[in-house]
Amino acid sequence: MRKYLLLGFALMFMIVFQTFAQEQTVSGKVTDRKGNAIPGASVFVKGNPSIGVATDADGNYTLKVPTGAVIVIKALDYVEQEITVGNRSYIATTLEDEKIEDIVVVGYRTESRREITGAISQVKGDVIQNLPMQSFDRAIQGRMAGVLVQGASGTPGSAVRVRIRGIGSVLAGNEPLYIVDGVQMNNRDDSFNTSTNPLAFLNPNDIESVEVLQDAAAASIYGSQAANGVVLITTKRGKVGKAKLNFNYYRGFVEPIAQLPNLNSQQYRTIRMEALGNQAAAAGANTLNVLGTYLSEIRSTATIDQLDLQPSYNWQNENFQYGNIANYEANVSGGAERVKYYVSASYNQQDGNTRNVDFRRGNVKANLDFQVSNKLSLETNLTLATIQQNAPFTRTVGNFLGDGNFATLLILPMNPIYLSDGSFNGVPPTNLIGILNQNVIANYVYNKSNNLTNQAVANVTGNYEIAKGFTFRSLFGIDYKSTNGRQYRDPRTPDAFNRAGLLTETSERNVNWITTQTLNYTKTFAEKHSVNALAGVEFREEIYQGVSFSADQFPTPDFQYANSAANPLSVGGFWTSFRRLGTFANVKYDFAKKYILSGTVRYDGSSRFGINNRWGWFPAVSAAWVISEENFLKNSNLISDLKLRASWGQTGNDQIGNFAARGLYGSGGQYNGQGIIAPSNLSNPDLRWEKNETANIALDFGFLRNRIQGSVDYFIRTSKDLLLERPLPITNGFSAITQNVGELQNRGIGFNLNTINVDSKGGFKWTTNFNVTFIRNEVTKLFDDLKVLPGNTGIRVGHPLGTIFTTEYIGVNPATGRPMFKDRNGNIIYQPVFANDARVIGDGFAEWYGGFTNVLSYKGFELSAFFQYEFGRMAFNSLGSFFSENGGRQFNGDTRIFEDRWMVPGQMTYVPRPFNGNTEPGGASHLAGSRTVADASYIRLKQLTLAYTFQPDALERMKLSNVRIYLQAINLLTFTKWPGFDPEFTDITNLNNLTGGNNNAVPQSRQYTIGLQFGF
Repeated sequence: MRKYLLLGFALMFMIVFQTFAQEQTVSGKVTDRKGNAIPGASVFVKGNPSIGVATDADGNYTLKVPTGAVIVIKALDYVEQEITVGNRSYIATTLEDEKIEDIVVVGYRTESRREITGAISQVKGDVIQNLPMQSFDRAIQGRMAGVLVQGASGTPGSAVRVRIRGIGSVLAGNEPLYIVDGVQMNNRDDSFNTSTNPLAFLNPNDIESVEVLQDAAAASIYGSQAANGVVLITTKRGKVGKAKLNFNYYRGFVEPIAQLPNLNSQQYRTIRMEALGNQAAAAGANTLNVLGTYLSEIRSTATIDQLDLQPSYNWQNENFQYGNIANYEANVSGGAERVKYYVSASYNQQDGNTRNVDFRRGNVKANLDFQVSNKLSLETNLTLATIQQNAPFTRTVGNFLGDGNFATLLILPMNPIYLSDGSFNGVPPTNLIGILNQNVIANYVYNKSNNLTNQAVANVTGNYEIAKGFTFRSLFGIDYKSTNGRQYRDPRTPDAFNRAGLLTETSERNVNWITTQTLNYTKTFAEKHSVNALAGVEFREEIYQGVSFSADQFPTPDFQYANSAANPLSVGGFWTSFRRLGTFANVKYDFAKKYILSGTVRYDGSSRFGINNRWGWFPAVSAAWVISEENFLKNSNLISDLKLRASWGQTGNDQIGNFAARGLYGSGGQYNGQGIIAPSNLSNPDLRWEKNETANIALDFGFLRNRIQGSVDYFIRTSKDLLLERPLPITNGFSAITQNVGELQNRGIGFNLNTINVDSKGGFKWTTNFNVTFIRNEVTKLFDDLKVLPGNTGIRVGHPLGTIFTTEYIGVNPATGRPMFKDRNGNIIYQPVFANDARVIGDGFAEWYGGFTNVLSYKGFELSAFFQYEFGRMAFNSLGSFFSENGGRQFNGDTRIFEDRWMVPGQMTYVPRPFNGNTEPGGASHLAGSRTVADASYIRLKQLTLAYTFQPDALERMKLSNVRIYLQAINLLTFTKWPGFDPEFTDITNLNNLTGGNNNAVPQSRQYTIGLQFGF
């Protein structure tokens, strides 16, 4: 036994001795690229973080490590380094600033953040991941200066409006150019009967980064397509290393963001009888018959006591619903030097907050990279998606009387929704009490409106190194989309009651393909002179076609397909196409990483324009001075980054009809029983694209080792050759022709600020991101020296697009309760004349907007709050023009109006007395002028997230690489004076002017989710 003990001690001694013999001491100093010490940097053995130290105040460290160890050096805001110790005892290390090394996608290539001379904003994919939104454009709302994102509907998967540095056109489009992995997307809403976002095919969690090219220096390389900015979406790719398998799952529910206060039966009776009584008194008639008139309207013989007990039915509450959210996805990525891969699959579903509205998407993505040889590499990208949407019925048919979001507020409250047997009241249709006599809940249940979209977006790219620094790149891409729309109107509802049902179906196909060939040359001379040159050619073609048919006379509502219809009604079809060819070049010169010059030119041709102006040049120049690289700042402890940028350039807007310049013929009806054709579009061979000329000057800054960093940009964006409808003499046969005859300007300041407020050694960290844009839009020129565009009083020289021009409502005469207005001279009047008394009331475009985020984190816990806001915008509350009638007609009304109405002489209020018909003798309508104009400014808690990320020791026990759980709320709180559902919504049919409230839009949802991410 003693021998064994001695042997055991000997072995232990040898092991310990060997262990000590294998250790070595290494010391060193960690500095930044300016030579400044980096205190608090972590230095540890790779694979064993427990063997580590932090650098002292002078950046020094000493550490015992195993022989042959690899040490990792990490510091906040610096690029991590791994160093093999070898036999060295002292290692001096310089860490590169993470911001300087940040790579940004620009036109047809990538650049480091330091090299950029234009205005480019970036949002990383991790900022928008796991948001319950069907497209990334909703997720970037409020996260970039200069970029305004507005929802048009709360329907899941619906389109949004993105405006980059203002509005640049009246008749042409205002949407930016979207490019996904090099493929230029069709951004048209091709849906038949619902608003569908053309970017909803892409799972936002597959996105690596989103870059927005805002000024002409950044965007002019895209020429005639780039007037409204360019949005570059880069999806995730595999990296060298072992396979990583990740799963992501979240579930939740939605609820309406707001409901509006409705009158009950007794309140409605009160104001309706007041309205009838006030009318009778004004006419000198007998007011004793008011009760009889009211009872006749509601088809009742009840007494007052019985009316006091009359029940009320909440139609608005019946229209809205709680809905479900669910998202399931998995991805695997990895690779070797020769092959890398990223493959994902996902399923997303979300219900709307109104009946029969939902969104379902299945998505598969595969990105592959092949290093064929030392000179040749290939990239492939493929996204397949299928989207099923059930839409609100009245998206394109019917009128506001049949729309649930509008009508449920106005149906009189004494109307039951259901009969005693559970069937719908008022079906067959139009027998409810009041003007709004349809059962719109039955409309939603019985009628069907849906779209099925299948989409494939793919490209293949080859890169070949011809010689050192000289690379050829070839891309072929396609965006293929087919959409089938179906709308069935049930015979039990008003739209098809006399037709035994009505069916309309469409089938549309869009093929959009592109090829881009580029040569890129990069060379550094004498260590200080760097040149990058890019030249390329690009061709794009889009073909869009479709067919449709309709039929009626179905034997029963249970048979809803075409083969059951007894009466085919019509068959239609269309075909349209355009082509674009362009060549482009860019040269960039960099001296000593201090002075950067860049020049770009593009020459584009488009089939959309007249034969006399089919081709055009689009130049741009820009420069940057990296002041922080100068000797007088290079060693500054205060200023870590300072760069001055300036640019000028031109871009074009070709978002017009494919045949807008051509003389066209179309169906002209019938003559003597025969079909005829007739001119439908006047030829205009001189039609050309609108040009945007942009000047930009900016300062990028960073202080205290970039704990404070940001940028400020001042820009002037001038839209020239604006397309407008110019009236023609009636003898011409056409009322107007589209010509390049206007000018528009946007001026503004965009400010971004990112700060690290607290970063303690105990693990607590607090960061803030803030951005704001101040902008002024102004019409500067119309044709023939006109000051107002004929037919549109909202387009006026010297004022913004969407100017609200109407008579000014100033309140109520306290003695009589009559509405008062101001004439042009400031006098109080009761019957304004629009032509004489109208004036500018407000601006339909936000004067300033932005967002801010605060993130608090501590040892795996994270609390994030994101606010988004718009201020300085007025809008017509179109819903309010009915909802605010106050008993003037047989509509239900707003409780707030009821409570504030004028009732007795001397009362000071803004709401006139109830009056039948809403117009008093010798006066204007109670709803005229600016009474229904409201402040649409708001600030919204857009996202609140509480998350926990498991720490490395816990992950090791679970044999997982990452685990994160989170709770999230979207649209949690809104602070606004807007009296309608949502101040963000503006009229989707008036995208350029932005002045109207959207009556029929599904309101946005408040969303709550709980999620889990984990990986191996």
